[in-house]
Amino acid sequence: MLHGEASKSGRNVRRQETSSRQAQTLGRRASQQNDMSTVSAEHRSASGDAHQHERSASSRDMQSGEDSAAASSLGAWYTSVVSTIESLTVGPPSARDSSSISAGNRDAIDPTASSGDAGSISWMTSAMKQLDELTMEVQAMAWGKPAPTESTSASDVDSNNTGTSLKQQLLDQIRAAQAQLGQRIDETRAALENAVQGMLPEQLQRPWISASAQLCLDLETHPELLQSASVRIGTDICGQEQDFRQQRAERMRKDFAQFIGVAAATVDERDIPIIGVAGSGGGFRAMVSTVGSYRAMYQAGLSQCVMYDAAVSGSSWAVGALHTYGNGDPHKVLGNLRLAMQSSVFSMENLMAFARENCDIAQRVFADMAARYLLSAAETDNAQEDTSAVESQDVAPISRQQGGTSVIGMVFDEILRRGQQVAESVLPEYFLITRSAEPIAATAPATVGDFLQDAKKALQSMSIPPVSVVELYGALLFKQLIVQHTAGEDKQVHLTLDSRWTKLSGQRAAVDRGLQAMPIYTAVRHFIGSNDNSTEQSASDHKYQWFEFSPYEVGSIDHGAWVPSWAFGRPMKNGREQYRVGEVHFGSILGTVASAFCASVDAMATEIYMVVPGALRSAIMDPLLDRYERDTAVSHLIPPYTLFNPFYRTEDMRSTNEHEQEMAELEAAPLLSLMDAGLENNLPFASLLRAERDVDMIICLDSSANIDIMPWFARAERWASDHGVRRWPWGARPWASDPLRQTKIEAEMNSTTLRFTKQAAEQTERHIKDDNVRCVVFDGPVAPSPASARREKAEPPPISVLYLPLMGNREFRNPDFDPQTADFCTTFNHRWTAEQVDLLADLTTFNFNQELEQIRQAVKRAYERKRSYRLYTEQEKGGAW
Repeated sequence: MLHGEASKSGRNVRRQETSSRQAQTLGRRASQQNDMSTVSAEHRSASGDAHQHERSASSRDMQSGEDSAAASSLGAWYTSVVSTIESLTVGPPSARDSSSISAGNRDAIDPTASSGDAGSISWMTSAMKQLDELTMEVQAMAWGKPAPTESTSASDVDSNNTGTSLKQQLLDQIRAAQAQLGQRIDETRAALENAVQGMLPEQLQRPWISASAQLCLDLETHPELLQSASVRIGTDICGQEQDFRQQRAERMRKDFAQFIGVAAATVDERDIPIIGVAGSGGGFRAMVSTVGSYRAMYQAGLSQCVMYDAAVSGSSWAVGALHTYGNGDPHKVLGNLRLAMQSSVFSMENLMAFARENCDIAQRVFADMAARYLLSAAETDNAQEDTSAVESQDVAPISRQQGGTSVIGMVFDEILRRGQQVAESVLPEYFLITRSAEPIAATAPATVGDFLQDAKKALQSMSIPPVSVVELYGALLFKQLIVQHTAGEDKQVHLTLDSRWTKLSGQRAAVDRGLQAMPIYTAVRHFIGSNDNSTEQSASDHKYQWFEFSPYEVGSIDHGAWVPSWAFGRPMKNGREQYRVGEVHFGSILGTVASAFCASVDAMATEIYMVVPGALRSAIMDPLLDRYERDTAVSHLIPPYTLFNPFYRTEDMRSTNEHEQEMAELEAAPLLSLMDAGLENNLPFASLLRAERDVDMIICLDSSANIDIMPWFARAERWASDHGVRRWPWGARPWASDPLRQTKIEAEMNSTTLRFTKQAAEQTERHIKDDNVRCVVFDGPVAPSPASARREKAEPPPISVLYLPLMGNREFRNPDFDPQTADFCTTFNHRWTAEQVDLLADLTTFNFNQELEQIRQAVKRAYERKRSYRLYTEQEKGGAW
């Protein structure tokens, strides 16, 4: 903070007198230079017309008139520089002539910054910028070493008699001015921060934030801080998943036999079909409808026979709830939703009330964000130290950002500055940087102070991912959907949060023992085709690459690269961790997998396209979208969730995949950006079609909007063809309508497929819309398979795909209810009444129960086909398994 400016006037006068004496001395010494060729061309030219001076008999030969004029010009420039330095360190003047604070052709600093701390910061940051520019100008000039004369005392120019050059003297003065201003800026910012902190609620003040961050250091919650991680390369499923499948098959044998109506003694575990449930995106509508379907499966005993719970976007929230507080029971989840959904997820008033009334839970929800905030201070300290190191090498220091010119503007700029610090210093969620990976027995920091010291060291050599709105979005979702809400006898809502729910790896407890299906959450990465994956050199073959999150591993389906889920978020290089950080918060995963707002411009335009009248589409939107198809397809207005790329410089990846360009591009990127998989396919077929998982049946719970014009089956078929999946039921199409805005590849594939299946697709659509059918079964090919997926004679039977669309039902208790058109069922509606939750959940439960016998028979056929295939192969091999 600046004060006492008037009392400094005497010192300023003395400084100006000193500057004048230095300028006179400079003129005398410059006139005795042995070689003035080092003077800049600008100063040499300015002295071209100077008059020659008579030689003095009592002195040695003087330089030419040109050099004397140059010396005079240089002296004037020196005076201007010193004056500038003085003016920039005395504080913001009320008015100042621009010529008095400029050097060279620089513009004067705007002195109109308002009073107060914010105005002072604005003026001082502008002064810092001027000093930075001045440093570069002094550095650019070439200086000769002046010769001593009888009339020049060392104290005139160098009071410390250090023998430094004139250039060094100026640089020293500039550095001193920068240090003085830097200290004032820090003091003023601290005062401003304290003032702002005093106006904030307790939950946003430093002590509360520090206490929240301390939870990130709890080894009971984060034992992974003592574990070392590495990258696994390969397409096989990991050993933990293989063990889970064994445990799950053993546990489900009785339940499966009961579901299909046979004696348990007759069921061989090898013949039980691997069933995966595929939940779609669709925001809160998809979440509620998915839970309703799971309730029907739970009541019928089918959920106990499922191996995988795969999800995209909104249905991921339902799966996440089932695998945390729900413990596999959808009734618990629905009870939570009835209470939690009544308040707005994104209301700041509700958020502050939550933090005020549930301090312990709030700190656990936002602990990672608190740690991010504290990391910004460590990053700032590093930046200052880096600047000092740079200056010692005569290199221009990093410029500080110039602020605005009003109190409101300055405060807003200060907020932006803090946000930028977080963006530049954030470690994705988990933050606990401890030591290098090599010492396996390394201990985590015990206090926030230790944590910040470790972070300070680590940040010196780290490329920091930017902070994303996706993380805040995920934390708010976690607060509303994973923190358990229960109504007490006092009719008050009570909240519960188990620390294990904050971590994806915490969902292993029930999965390891085979008590629940393995959850799979999906996301995509946008591969654009250029070396740096930027839009500037985008290629027409841009594509989305599939990533999946399970309690065991996180990785890329397309690249065959994996890291343990507890290590996801750690900076990795050459397949080994560089620093240790805690596991990514489950809230961040929930936000990432449902970040539809990070869609490309083209995808956003498609949403508008679907509600625009046909005439307007063809007249305006089609020409525009066709013209800018490539640019809109690769541009994202809102950046996706970005974190350390665990596969950075993992060169082994290149030899495991035929798409070498994609592999090389991924392993060369230090950061990884992921977003909602619904941008590629709103059903998670990719995870369930992996050959190594050997899935026999996929139950699709489709809660998409505009459900009858979506290309999900066509895109699944294309993915199966590209990856050589032979068991897909080729030609499966629940809808005959052509999807809107198809790509050329999709249009060609649909055209080829529908030549064989058009009539079958039209019949299926009639069954759904006219005959009130709510489950369609595809258990065999309808069209020829592509050459890349030709089946051999002795191969497992085709995958059975059961498709259950979210549609109204004329037999339901409310026959007029249509979830495709009801206002409260829109994708982004985030506030529901208990009655609305029950209405939608009851509908999907009713639809599933209506088709239960058809589903039961389809499961039984899949079992019989798998059993027959096993017996056939055993017979072919002479009875040996």
